[in-house]
Parts: sequence; structure tokens; C-alpha cells
Amino acid sequence: MTYTHALAICLGVMLTAPSAHAHHAWAAVFTEETMEIEGVVTEYNFKNPHVNIMLSVTDEDGVETEWMATGPAAPPFRRWGWTENTIAVGQYLQLTGRKSRTGAPMIVMVGDDIQSGRFLELDPADGSIIRKVVGTVNESQAPVVVASLPLTLGDGRVNLTGTWLGGPRGRRDPPPLNEVGAALQADFDALNDPAFATCSDPGLVRQVAFTPHPMRVMQYDDRVVFEYEEHGGRREIYLDGRGPDTSEHSRFGHHVARYEGDELIIESSQLLGNLASGGGNALSDQTTTIERYRRVDDPEVGPMFEMSMAISDPGHLTDTWNIRWLKVFAPEGLDFVEVDCKLPLPGNP
Repeated sequence: MTYTHALAICLGVMLTAPSAHAHHAWAAVFTEETMEIEGVVTEYNFKNPHVNIMLSVTDEDGVETEWMATGPAAPPFRRWGWTENTIAVGQYLQLTGRKSRTGAPMIVMVGDDIQSGRFLELDPADGSIIRKVVGTVNESQAPVVVASLPLTLGDGRVNLTGTWLGGPRGRRDPPPLNEVGAALQADFDALNDPAFATCSDPGLVRQVAFTPHPMRVMQYDDRVVFEYEEHGGRREIYLDGRGPDTSEHSRFGHHVARYEGDELIIESSQLLGNLASGGGNALSDQTTTIERYRRVDDPEVGPMFEMSMAISDPGHLTDTWNIRWLKVFAPEGLDFVEVDCKLPLPGNP
């Protein structure tokens, strides 16, 4: 199986469909109205949680304005053949995107436009096209897909060690919101999402269950470590049943983990109230979660694991909210992209 074929199976549906941006707060901050901007590149951030291109745009009166063209996280750009060298400071670009709801000098770049060749590098002297700004996928330089992976470690525990990509299938039941949760959801506006407005780190549910982007698992005798590419989250979870060091709540809370049969089970509590996703669905600080990880390899895709999360929240839910997510073992040589969150530009007062 080739690298591109494997990634297409694993990621193609999620990252190219129109709804692929729905989990991101920034997508809802933009309209459906498309516009073009032209200007000189002053900064290009091939980073997570969003790739950003900053342009100095000069209007017909000679007034210069800083514009931000923001897009998905680095993983889909990487799959489309983009790198940190695709764009350079000083180039004169014409970009297409959707206008900001707030009137800010911002556009959001979407997958269809990014891949279609609508982005252009122009000669500022006469407006002639120098090139289409598109990624290049070089099969000969692509990482090698791993065809198999032992189901268990040497001591019989389920083998989850490695880097994993978002999988081809998954299930997220609608949240069973109670009256309080439904009222909060009705008032939700993506402009007020802390992850967008202030670059705040997401909570446990959003980081673990709502990101389609790569994650890494490291298994030791006494603990398991999870690292997440999109927001740079890291969890170190011990297996000795230790209690919490403090009664304070935190972003990822307190974990108790164990191996049971062919599963890794993690129970989390003492979580801060947080949004479950970029689409809202606020959870209270009464939330507890149970994660279950098991291998579910597929002969067409390769090594896989399933993560299921049961979310309980008497503050905002009437019943347990169940989420199921599949991850596919990543090709060798896939490195995480750094996190450098950029605040949105201010809109019109």
C-alpha cells in the first residue's frame, strides 16, 4: 500500500468534505461569501492549530492593511503536499477565502480552494501569473506505511505504542443535553470560543475525542503517555491507582488507568468546565469520562485502534454521551508540526 493511498483511505472523507471544518470554531466565524485578496507575504506559519498566511494588502488609495488568511491545521495541508517552504515571505499572492463575520481583515481558506489551484503567485509589476500555489506530493520521498503491528506488547498488554492518524470511521452520538446544557448551546457563538478568541488550550473531551489529527502513544511499565499534535496536549497517566495530588480541577483532570483484557481503560475526573468541541456543547466541572482503547486492525487499512469515550455530566447532560473514534497507525517518519496559535485580527467596532 502506498503512503498516499493509505492516507486517502484514512483521512480523505473527513478532510475534504464540506463539513470537515465543522469542529473548528474559526469556521463558524466566517461567512459563506467568497472574496479575493492580493498582497505581499509578511509571515507564513505552517503551524498548528491553524496554518496562517499574513499579507500586506494595499488598496487603491495606497493604504496598507495587514490581512490574515487562516486555514485548517497542518495535517491536511501536509496531506495536500504543502510544507513550510511552499510559500516565502516577500512573495506577492492572490488568495481566495470566505469573509469574516466581524468585518476583520481576515479570510478562511477551505480545502476546495487550497487544492484547486486558485491561489496564485503574481508579478506585482504587471499582475502576470508566476505560478499556482499548490502542494506537491512526492511518492519517492513519502514515509513508508507500516503493514502490520503486533497486537500486544511482550507482557500481553494491548499494543498502542506509536503515532496514529484519524481513522476512516467513527461515531459521535448527539449530546443528550439537559435544560441547562440546551440553553447554553442555544446561546453559543463561535466568536466566544476561548480556543478561537484567546488561543486557550482545549479541555479533555475536545482534545481527545474531537480532533481528527495525529496523536502519539508511549507505553511504559508504570504509565502511559499521550501526545496530541493539533494543540500540543500531553497526558501522563500512571497505572498504580494513585489519587489526585490536589482537589483542584484542571484541563485534563485526574486519571486512573488500568489494562483489562485486551483494553486500556482510563477514568478521568476533576475536569474544568469546557466546550466539548468547536461547535459548543459546554460540559460542566462535574464531568467524568471513561476511555477504552483496543486494537481493531483492518486488512485494507492496516493497524488500527478504537477509542470509545463515555461522558457523564449531571450538570449539562441527561444521560451518558458516547463517542467512538478510530485511529490508523501512521507511516514511519511522520513528525508533529509545532503549535503556534495566532489570535484573530480585530473586527470593526
